[in-house]
Amino acid sequence: MLLDKTKALYVKCCIIANGVTDSQGDCLYAEDIKKIFTSFNNQDNFEILHDEIPLKEVSLLENYISTADETIGTAIVPKGSWMAVIRVDNPDIKAALMSGKFGGVSLNNRIADKCKANLHGIIRYKDVADAECIVPILISFVEGGANGYGLHVMDYPAYIMKSNDVMIKKENGGLKVDFKEFIDGLKSLIKQAEDTPEEEPVVEKEDKVQEEESVEEATDEVVEETATVTEEKPVVEKEEEAEIKKEDSDLEDRVAKIEEQLAELIEAKKDGEVVEEADEAETEDTPKITKSEKVIVETTPVQNNNYYDVTGRDPVTGIKIR
Repeated sequence: MLLDKTKALYVKCCIIANGVTDSQGDCLYAEDIKKIFTSFNNQDNFEILHDEIPLKEVSLLENYISTADETIGTAIVPKGSWMAVIRVDNPDIKAALMSGKFGGVSLNNRIADKCKANLHGIIRYKDVADAECIVPILISFVEGGANGYGLHVMDYPAYIMKSNDVMIKKENGGLKVDFKEFIDGLKSLIKQAEDTPEEEPVVEKEDKVQEEESVEEATDEVVEETATVTEEKPVVEKEEEAEIKKEDSDLEDRVAKIEEQLAELIEAKKDGEVVEEADEAETEDTPKITKSEKVIVETTPVQNNNYYDVTGRDPVTGIKIR
């Protein structure tokens, strides 16, 4: 079944902030951020609270290194940071976002085999000699990310407009999504556009100036001849208008086609998709990096490395058994 994109939530977040020291004492800069960013498999691998159970109906819509300062709420995220926009169709995750249960994201990383020497359990970025060794596996929704940046939640119209985002705001000790602010802002933009007078085309202005000069210098005979001539729109202006209309029509067709293809790709990707384990032979000593405010100092020994036993999922269908 094709999911309705207009009913999804769109979440903008900062995964790693450039030059910002997080709550665990780590600070990464653009070069190392890019090394980690390019090691990510760029698939729709999401979890909650580092439980390592892949989520369905949650997809990575935008994934990029920012080229300018950006904002999440009132916080400025410096350029060179790893940013993402996540599309959420999963009803449980949508409800959790709306209720304020999640306030950030956290990377769940593994260390490349060649770099595992002398590294055990839960470690930090600063413990790894080369950022090339850090391999992001999952993006986790958490109560608060270590980088201190929250989540920027949008409905479909807000995401498309990108000018009046639906913000998460603190209210009475909790979080609230202010849809009214978005609607009011959108109405304001529409009214402003309607009230703004259209500016005369430059070509038409120039033609009027030349026309006035010609009338002043012309004889009475020329004035009589030109008085009966019906003013016609300049040819150049007609050509420009036709070209603009054609470009607008082509752009609309391209956007519609891209949206249709994207929806098909997302739906095809979700059918039966299961994230492979990063390392089937993983043990309690396997070095990991998790970035959330709750620092984990120990890991629980894994008694059984079978994926389905650990996650409680049916081995045939992959569905979690409750």
